[in-house]
Amino acid sequence: MADSIYAKEKPLSKMRIAITAIDLEQAEHRGIAYLSKGLISSLSDLGAEVYLITGFYGRRLNPLMKLSMSKQSIREVDCADILDQFCDPSSRMKKRKKMEHSDLEEDLMTKLGNKIIHFKNESLIFINLLFCILRFYLRKGRFVAKIIYLSNFENSPYFGKERVDYLSNISGFLSIKDIYIFSTLRSKRFLLKAPIIDLRKLNIDLLITSCPLSIDVKTNNRNSFSCLQMIMDFIPLSFSKHPDHPFGFYNRLKDAMETKSCFISKASREKICLLLEKPCINDEKNIIYPMPSLNVSKLELAGKVKNLRGIRKKFILFNSSVVPRKNLHFLINIFQSSVLASEGFDLCVAGKIHDDEYGLEIQRMCEDVTNIKLLDYVDETEKAWLFLNAYAFASPSCVEGFGIPVLDAASLGVRVLVSDLPSHREISNLVKANHDFRLLDLSNEDNWIYEFNLLNTLNLDMENEIKNRIYNFKSRFNDLKYIFEKSIIDLVTEEIKY
Repeated sequence: MADSIYAKEKPLSKMRIAITAIDLEQAEHRGIAYLSKGLISSLSDLGAEVYLITGFYGRRLNPLMKLSMSKQSIREVDCADILDQFCDPSSRMKKRKKMEHSDLEEDLMTKLGNKIIHFKNESLIFINLLFCILRFYLRKGRFVAKIIYLSNFENSPYFGKERVDYLSNISGFLSIKDIYIFSTLRSKRFLLKAPIIDLRKLNIDLLITSCPLSIDVKTNNRNSFSCLQMIMDFIPLSFSKHPDHPFGFYNRLKDAMETKSCFISKASREKICLLLEKPCINDEKNIIYPMPSLNVSKLELAGKVKNLRGIRKKFILFNSSVVPRKNLHFLINIFQSSVLASEGFDLCVAGKIHDDEYGLEIQRMCEDVTNIKLLDYVDETEKAWLFLNAYAFASPSCVEGFGIPVLDAASLGVRVLVSDLPSHREISNLVKANHDFRLLDLSNEDNWIYEFNLLNTLNLDMENEIKNRIYNFKSRFNDLKYIFEKSIIDLVTEEIKY
């Protein structure tokens, strides 16, 4: 598969670009993480020198230890610590949980014990908050990144792991301890001004955020906009059960819009401008459509796999985190009300199921139901197999900024059954989808059941179907890559002009 003409020309050579990596730090990589990975890959292909800004830092050495160690050994340890946190960020949470609940506390898990523990934790949060604010003002709100180049760590045991497959496309990390915490504090207006990320000594031309942040940026670029903020969605303001607090998220959006910003769909741009009461400029240059999360090599590898986890040959795929706005309970009810439930079909749910109220509700709905497969997390090869072999892909989401799994399915030519949302319509137009892309009204359950029943009439020759899907993907991937890279070049070059 040939690269686009933009990658061949290397139009961003000699440019040093930093990207925030907060989405890559999360335990679960969602759509925004795949957007970041695509951005990193394309910037590197286009010739830019790419660095990741991270809140991770070296954890094993204190200042006294460092006094008796060589600079190279310190860098080695710090790099290993950062890479370890990117590979397994959940380890920090496990450690924190262990500290919060000792064996003695576990024995005291009575009503009174819970109250005591809650009070202790709330007190610790308040004390840490005060110390954070004090630290911020002692540093005058200015943070200088500690740079860690990866050129000396290519043989690290962390390289080659699927979760951090983007490492080969970056030159190093810019470690700024707790920078995202301070951005959050500013967004909630605990701080009077935004934290200043000073990248001038590192000769960084531009900083790109993968999500809106309340930060101020200083680079060598004399343009007033030395930061390009990517805005994915508006969901915390439109959906009550989202974990982000609406006040903090609103301020992050507001702060991001005061600099240069871009959006991952026209629908998101229009909605955000409406919510912020700002004029919406109809400019194609501030839209950057994400790339599919699938790739050709994984698809070709998955195409050789005959079976996965005992799944039946006929199945419907749902691929997403199991959260309320994804509306999985609706899909389960539709599946069980259709003829598919009794005609040898499975409903495969590929996505992290959390130990929260909604996750438990979904698990209860699927108890003793043999044709609904809760697969939880799947790796990239398993995900590719599921998309290649599915009879159809379904996503009855209530609200979306974009919908990368929908883009994945449409790029393959899999039949797509999705809620009729503006962002889903954009995806249909983007991939020039045919009649196999069905936009369905969530208020009309009968229509959903009808479309599900139609799937029983399909007689797919999966061996040929898989070959056709890989062929379709190659063609559409190149087209989408071309569009994506053109958008990047337009946005970046506009920002670095003097």
